[in-house]
Amino acid sequence: MENIFGLTGANVSSQSVPVPCSHNVECRLKGSSCLYHKFIKLLKMLIRRARRCNHLKLLEKYCPLPSLDQKAGKSRTIVERSIMDKRGIKRSCGGVAKENHNTPETDNAELESTRPYCLKSQVLEFLWAVCRSLVPPELLGTPSNWRLLKRNIFRFIRLRRFEKFSVMQCMHQLKSLDFPFLSDNSNARVPKNGSELKFGEAIFSEHDIKRELLVNWILWFFSSLVVPLVQANFYVTEGECGKLDVFYYRKPVWQEFIDDAVSCLKGRNYLEMDEAAVRAIIRKRPFGFSRLRLCPKQNGVRLLANLNASSKMLQEKSSKFRCSWMRKSSKARSRIFKSKCVKSPNSVLRGVHAILKGLLLKEPEKLGSTVFDYKDVYTKLRPFIITLKNASTTMPGVPGIFIVAADVSKAFDSVDQDKLLRMMEDVIVEKKYILQQNREIVWLKNHLLVRQSLMLVDETVNLGFTNLVSSVSCRSLSGVVVNQGIFTALLKEHLFSHLYQLLKCNVLQLDKKFYLQKLGIPQGSILSTLLCSLYYGHMEKHVIFPYLEKPLEHSAETLSPSPFDSMDAWNSSEDPVIFPPTYLLLRFVDDFLFISTSKEQASGILSMFRQGFPDYNCYMNQEKFCLNFDIEHQSGILSNRAFTGDDSTLFVPWSGLLINSSTLEILGDYTRYLGKHLSSTLTVRWRGQPGNHLKHKLFSFMRPKCHSIFFDSSINSASVVRLNIYQAFLLSAMKFHCYVSELSDFFRPRRQYCLKIILKSFRHMHRLIEKQMALGGLSSGLCWDRKHKVVRDEVEWLGLTAFIEVLKRKQSRHKALLSMLRSKFFCHRITGKESSELRYAVERSHSSCLWKIKY
Repeated sequence: MENIFGLTGANVSSQSVPVPCSHNVECRLKGSSCLYHKFIKLLKMLIRRARRCNHLKLLEKYCPLPSLDQKAGKSRTIVERSIMDKRGIKRSCGGVAKENHNTPETDNAELESTRPYCLKSQVLEFLWAVCRSLVPPELLGTPSNWRLLKRNIFRFIRLRRFEKFSVMQCMHQLKSLDFPFLSDNSNARVPKNGSELKFGEAIFSEHDIKRELLVNWILWFFSSLVVPLVQANFYVTEGECGKLDVFYYRKPVWQEFIDDAVSCLKGRNYLEMDEAAVRAIIRKRPFGFSRLRLCPKQNGVRLLANLNASSKMLQEKSSKFRCSWMRKSSKARSRIFKSKCVKSPNSVLRGVHAILKGLLLKEPEKLGSTVFDYKDVYTKLRPFIITLKNASTTMPGVPGIFIVAADVSKAFDSVDQDKLLRMMEDVIVEKKYILQQNREIVWLKNHLLVRQSLMLVDETVNLGFTNLVSSVSCRSLSGVVVNQGIFTALLKEHLFSHLYQLLKCNVLQLDKKFYLQKLGIPQGSILSTLLCSLYYGHMEKHVIFPYLEKPLEHSAETLSPSPFDSMDAWNSSEDPVIFPPTYLLLRFVDDFLFISTSKEQASGILSMFRQGFPDYNCYMNQEKFCLNFDIEHQSGILSNRAFTGDDSTLFVPWSGLLINSSTLEILGDYTRYLGKHLSSTLTVRWRGQPGNHLKHKLFSFMRPKCHSIFFDSSINSASVVRLNIYQAFLLSAMKFHCYVSELSDFFRPRRQYCLKIILKSFRHMHRLIEKQMALGGLSSGLCWDRKHKVVRDEVEWLGLTAFIEVLKRKQSRHKALLSMLRSKFFCHRITGKESSELRYAVERSHSSCLWKIKY
């Protein structure tokens, strides 16, 4: 009673106006003492029902385990394809489209037969069945109230990652009158002298008391009944194929995944260890171990290590008895252990990361063709494209474009640890490095963010005027960096000791067992990206670049006279010309992109990628090659992940970009949204000010594909620049609809407010474009071509067109808003006077990928 309703017998008897407990029919007064006994009776009934309830039988009925053959096949497939890398069967996970984006969606019947998790509707039916068998009907309310309560449970089950469920959402549309134990007048009494009860210092009305009792009951119902049922019977986790959605796995199914994963781990790169060996390792270093977990993906499971959390290790207490007879007398006692908290690996390795980052910024050639973000891609790709375009105007003949994209298979897990440590000897050469501690104060999302950062100090400069090698993060460009005046020295021996412990003594915990990683580098470490980039940069320097610098089989290439036409230009009958081959190699950690004007050179790189690099234990994923030309004299079947739109344009997808195979123009890659509902990518906030959150979300929808690489007229034509803006608006409009739909049960923004924030988002997008182009000019050292600048009116017209096209497919929900948007569109100064570039941008066939997204 006290835990659920906050009531005890003492509380009831301590009322300022004591009321005797009576069930006399003539007494029509309402009070709380009889209600207290009513609760006691109902809760005793709940306890008796709980003892008799067989929830496991209900679990098997509503969430059955897969059959033995089916279960064995699925568990074997999901682990072997992830860890043993067997590619015999291609299976779809939870309705996600296959890798070939040109194939239709997977049949629903096939998905039902292959999914290893329980549907949310099945979980709901199980939870409701258990609640019906446990909870007395009086506590569940009237039958009309069951539908509301069941719907609220389903909303809780459908929560995505990072979303919160408040008490008001649990109580949504529930009324105290629909619960018999609160609405039965014959079983309740209040004082004759008024309709108010006084508890302590506060005075509550009868309605307030009943409402508070109902809130307490529903809160207990969710927190102490629904949530424990989910925790006891399901393993709830996200999946790579489900974006932010969560999946419910039966505990036995998930345990089989863990067991199969462990058995495969033992046979490959991991060695099982006992706790004594783990304690011996951790005793020698300042950081502890990391925990592993499994994350389902489209064709298997991925092992994720958490290196940001501190760890606790049991340590045996040393004996306090120095005398031998005292130690002998204490042998019979059980051993006493204490837990020791150890720092997380990433917190200790922050200094090592700052030093490596600073050293590699001074010597970027050690990273090879590495790019870390769109800014690096833009800096390297822009001059290459300008060179090709200039050659097409100055030379009588021009090169064709040949593109190869490849992905390293298990890039982090296949790194040779000893070879990587030898590479570090060429990077860390000084005996001592000095770090400066700073504070970064950044204005981010309407609040100040204060964080610490470490920067490497160049000792060649007087410390009074230190040269900070490690660059400040991008966010600090709109903030302040404060020098704390604190310097720390790290010796070379300590750096190598930390690196050795991270690589050679990486201890992972999975399912209460410990494993030592024998091959590869730990994913999730703050150093993983830098070390992996350095490793493959060394491979490029000693294997790939020497091959590219060799003269081709023919001293010069015979090329067609049109550089940016289709590949059929190679068969042109016009006079060939001599043109030296030009190439560009980019790599985003483990994703390679090679562009060349020589088909022979591109074919050679493709052959090299297919064979792999045994000296570096590096092999490409044979299912993720992408190229834009036909191959000859290549044995075996080679997959091609090239994407073709409805306008028959061939694109090569690479790291979130779609590269036109003929012109090298850049579009955003939206194919990753195919196969799942767009709402699975959202995090909705119902509490606080949902309208304000909607505005900030709408602004944030614009940012991912708002970079100078999409809007630079030296890379893209004026039509493609406007197409990129239009596609960004299309995706934002789709997300806007999904977000408003999720809010509609609790909050419905006014149409005038929606129109206001939509128009503001157009102006925000224009400001972002101008800012990105200005920053792009600074980073590349070139001026922005203002001749082809996108004006504000064009951005607004593209935005209005995109929102109208998206929302008119959902007219029943946005009828009034659509009317207002159409009014703005027809009154716009550009409407009826559209340029050819704008008409090209809004052509439906050029955005065919986005129109296949479910929203």
